[in-house]
Amino acid sequence: MKFCSDNFDMMRKDLLVFDNVTLRDLNTSPMQLGFLLICLCKQGESSFILGGKTLVMQKGDLLISLGEQIFRDCTMSSDFKVTAVMMSRSYAQDCIVGLNYLWPYLLYVMEYPVVRLNEDEQEWIIDCYNILCRRLKKNAGHYLRETIVSLTRAFYFEICSLLDSRVKPNLQASQNRSYAIFDQFIRLVSQNFKRERSVEWYSSEMCLTPKHLSEVMKSVSGRTAGQWITTLVMIEIKTLLRNSSMSIKEIAQEMNFPNQSFLGKYFKNVEGISPSDFRKNIL
Repeated sequence: MKFCSDNFDMMRKDLLVFDNVTLRDLNTSPMQLGFLLICLCKQGESSFILGGKTLVMQKGDLLISLGEQIFRDCTMSSDFKVTAVMMSRSYAQDCIVGLNYLWPYLLYVMEYPVVRLNEDEQEWIIDCYNILCRRLKKNAGHYLRETIVSLTRAFYFEICSLLDSRVKPNLQASQNRSYAIFDQFIRLVSQNFKRERSVEWYSSEMCLTPKHLSEVMKSVSGRTAGQWITTLVMIEIKTLLRNSSMSIKEIAQEMNFPNQSFLGKYFKNVEGISPSDFRKNIL
């Protein structure tokens, strides 16, 4: 397996970019994927089970997997070859801003993780991939992470743009109750996460039990309701720490924490460091 990056050791915990993955590179044993996987099939064919769904990839297909799903029972043709970008949860949280853009595509990808691309779209994705690779191959420099985050973010929005024409005709197509609950929950959280962080509040609003809500979310996305709430809260806090001049006390007020100390404990419990240390690391 060939990594496109000479800076692999610096980025390996957050971002892996694979160039021309072939049959011999893949372990056919079950394995857990990273939080976000974007994979383009360049030639050949493969069938596998991902998140309980049996899927097939052929040349020109784009696979988008979100939320630490299990990849298993993989079979491939001898000429199978893909290019892939894999991100950790924390890195994806750092990259994905403007969450209001995410929800329609998120639901679509949950239902249709393999997307057939035309030739122009394939070239578009390969161009985005090559730009990312070229930067990773350069000397690290002082701003490697910041540059790669920006390029990854642009790559993500290009994916959103590519999905846009596919999502609109299908927004009303699904009659699956679980996906309808998922969609309702995500939209409700996106509107209220700054002041409501309990599963009980959202389940009450949706007239569901907390247990049933979390079970549905887990079955659809591989993550519980509580994990989704935490993800949205953390993305917002990180965005404010990174992109605003607000003090941590002001951020605590903005996010409706009782005080700065509560925010600090919440952030450190999830991230492993304090908000102030996080901010220092990105300056």
